[in-house]
Amino acid sequence: MNLLRFFLESLLLCFPNKLTESNGEAMSDFLKKLEEKYKKPSLTEPMTIRITAEEDAAVRDLADALDCTRQELIRGLIIEYLLPARKQLELDGTSADADFPQSETGKLRYYVLNTNKTHDVADHDFMLNKGVAAAFEDGYKEKINRFKKGDMIFLYESGKGIVAYGNAEGNTQKAPHNGREDKTHYQTLEGFRKLHKSLSPKDIRRVLDRNIKFVQALTYLSDGEVLLAELKSQA
Repeated sequence: MNLLRFFLESLLLCFPNKLTESNGEAMSDFLKKLEEKYKKPSLTEPMTIRITAEEDAAVRDLADALDCTRQELIRGLIIEYLLPARKQLELDGTSADADFPQSETGKLRYYVLNTNKTHDVADHDFMLNKGVAAAFEDGYKEKINRFKKGDMIFLYESGKGIVAYGNAEGNTQKAPHNGREDKTHYQTLEGFRKLHKSLSPKDIRRVLDRNIKFVQALTYLSDGEVLLAELKSQA
């Protein structure tokens, strides 16, 4: 939420008392670019953000000038700026793949796998309903191939935390993704278990006593046995 506040505060600083013609044209172009994205039907979730009276006044003025609602304006900012920022964090995480440990015979490894709900709820549902660990599209699907039989995979749902876990089967299978052949790589999770109550990001940090970049598609946990013990204790 702090990042959204940052963009709203930036709006307040950049928005003049009287909108100039050039600024108006720029912001109109901003909204036009979002029109196609708005046309795609999708489920929405309510959210609440507390802002100062001055920030609220700036947002109202800008929304009035552009003939849109405050909700449309803020959602536009999320689509145009926050989602690309999240995407960049994902891409930055791929550079850390070289730090992942090499397979050692008999050694159990632990991973946190994001269910991709931010990009496609159907991908999230696929994992939870089928009891699989999956990744989609080039640059991501290949991550599933690193799983060896017995590796513990924690499935992480954005905004909720760890919602399920199981042991990798060790055999990567392929399936289409949005009509594109073999763009889904997945492994069945043996002993798959859905949690009645998710383990929140805050609780994950508490248990591990450190921070994790949950936005990344795949994260290796050198101390994953601590997390597994916590989940089993709540069973």
